[in-house]
Amino acid sequence: MQVNFKEVLKNRVLTVYLTVGDPYVNNKIVKVLAESGVDLFEFGFPTNKPKYDGLTIRASFKRALKNGVTVEKAFSIIKDFPVKQKIIFTYFDLAKSFGLEDFIGYVLSVNVKGVLFPDLLIDYLEELGIYVKFCEKYNLEPIFFITSSFPHKLVSKLAQLNPAFIYLGLMVSTGTFLPITAGKTIRIMKNLINGIPLLVGFAISKPSQVLDYIKAGADGVVVGSSIIKLLSSKQLNMENLRRYIFSLKKALKV
Repeated sequence: MQVNFKEVLKNRVLTVYLTVGDPYVNNKIVKVLAESGVDLFEFGFPTNKPKYDGLTIRASFKRALKNGVTVEKAFSIIKDFPVKQKIIFTYFDLAKSFGLEDFIGYVLSVNVKGVLFPDLLIDYLEELGIYVKFCEKYNLEPIFFITSSFPHKLVSKLAQLNPAFIYLGLMVSTGTFLPITAGKTIRIMKNLINGIPLLVGFAISKPSQVLDYIKAGADGVVVGSSIIKLLSSKQLNMENLRRYIFSLKKALKV
């Protein structure tokens, strides 16, 4: 059964990003994360050409590719993950090189309701209409990735396309924190999207950040690099993982 994003997004959400095929990511880990309170999962496809990913996620890509993960194998792994709340997060150029129609066919086969292409509106803006038409044709919910540098007219236009949510990347790459006035950016973008849920991510690792971003108007956060660091740590145990997720969830409930 596919998840109803609009139902999930009625409340503030914690989304976790995981790289498909990373040896540290398995069914047990996904189950523990879900039981600990993760609302949505972004499953990322490893690529040799990461554009916006920091060192931690790039390392997870290398592990996954070394593990023999192809696009087809990634879909097979996703299908077996014991959660319904699945989003595919990958680069549009990867999907294009695979064959967009074929890629969407695989998406449907694993009961995923949304695909987020972070490079679509940056490198392939002229193909926005193609993505929207595919979503309409195959009953997928559009999801858009934006940054603080996006023109305000474009952000408002995206909101009019009724996406499940808009994902605002707060930093220049995943896992790389810079002293940027994130709160101001969140407030500006939230005012532009007319009630569409706004999720924020990139370099979020602390409950205090989550608290600040929720107070600024975000409807949820996406956490990736800090989770992957924890999973790949030699000191990892399930209780530490649970406690970390609990701390993030608690910060959502301001």
